[in-house]
Amino acid sequence: RFPGDAEATSAWIVASGSLGGYGTQVFTGSSFVLAPWGELAAQAPSLEESFLVCDIDPHSEGPLAHPLEQEVFDRPLSAWGALSLGLSDLCEKTGNNDVAVLLDGSLDSMVVAALATDALGPMRVHALVLDDGVAQHTLSSRTLVRNLRVDARELTAASIDARGDVELVRDIAGAHLAALAREVHGLALSNADKTELALEEDSCAVCAARIMPIGDLYRSDVIELARLRNTISPVISRGAQTAYEVPEIDGLEECGSSDEERLVFVDHVLMGYVEGERSVSDIVSERGHAHVVEEIVRRVSDLELSRSGRGICLIASSRTLFDARNPLGLVWRDRTRGEDERSDPKERGNVVLPDLAGLAGATGEVPDHHIRDVREMIDFLRDFSQGGGLYPEGFGEAPVSGDDDGDDK
Repeated sequence: RFPGDAEATSAWIVASGSLGGYGTQVFTGSSFVLAPWGELAAQAPSLEESFLVCDIDPHSEGPLAHPLEQEVFDRPLSAWGALSLGLSDLCEKTGNNDVAVLLDGSLDSMVVAALATDALGPMRVHALVLDDGVAQHTLSSRTLVRNLRVDARELTAASIDARGDVELVRDIAGAHLAALAREVHGLALSNADKTELALEEDSCAVCAARIMPIGDLYRSDVIELARLRNTISPVISRGAQTAYEVPEIDGLEECGSSDEERLVFVDHVLMGYVEGERSVSDIVSERGHAHVVEEIVRRVSDLELSRSGRGICLIASSRTLFDARNPLGLVWRDRTRGEDERSDPKERGNVVLPDLAGLAGATGEVPDHHIRDVREMIDFLRDFSQGGGLYPEGFGEAPVSGDDDGDDK
């Protein structure tokens, strides 16, 4: 993007990158200077503070004597570094030195524990190992604790009188996690990822965690992070690398030959809908499997209440699930539309426009500018109804009593 901007403006671009967290946003540094013809004149390292000096000649027309080569972007490595920096910064700013994590044998829990250890150090991470009766889960959790050298204690499902209720075991484990966090005067971390928050209902669960380090990462991204962390040092056992679940959706078995392929399909649909803000028809035209796509999008809307009260997540994408939320109880549902329906000039953004016959001229055709005006009106009404068109400035706020100076407003 930036080389194109430099060439289009014929100007030097000096980008000053912030470092650290601001709320749940994470800034990774990497300040740089770009010449008008697109060459990289200077660049600071990412994820660390630095002082950059670069001479700029506004009359120069290039090329540079010693241009720098642009580094190849490593997405998982950049994400790991950014989340580690964000978690460390968030703990520091909230005054919490330690964190507590629940190891239940899932790959998500392994990644959260490894991420917290890299961000804070092993002395500040305290693990609660849940022995749920599945030998592989317990073995994987114990192996990770040993490899990371973190403090740990165990909770066995057999000691909980849950009468076979798996969700109750999870709730009680959450209560023990909260007790551990209070004991170490730290924060309880959640293992929830973006796929879980979008598609898995958990509205009645006991939630002790307040921070979701991977809450803005899809499950397929978490798998990539696990593989990346094991290339640095193999802390996650081989058995744990396949310990993830694929959401149960009718027809999903036709969307891939393996669990990972089906999971990638689900996450690509979610990414297109959430980050891409694409309609169901556009996603289906690219991915197919209309019934599965419609069900995924429907769940994102229906589970809005389930996501409330789950804590905050470090922002790792261009658009979080919170940004993509719909009003509770919204009846309208997007659906797959045929090419004939989508190509209708009376339709815009899957919203059917009113009859424009009254706007037709002598030829019986509706002028293009009238169609454009009506489309803009419909778009405005849609944004207004969802709270996006005027957010965050607000609209129609009543004046505060005592502030009215008598002037017309």
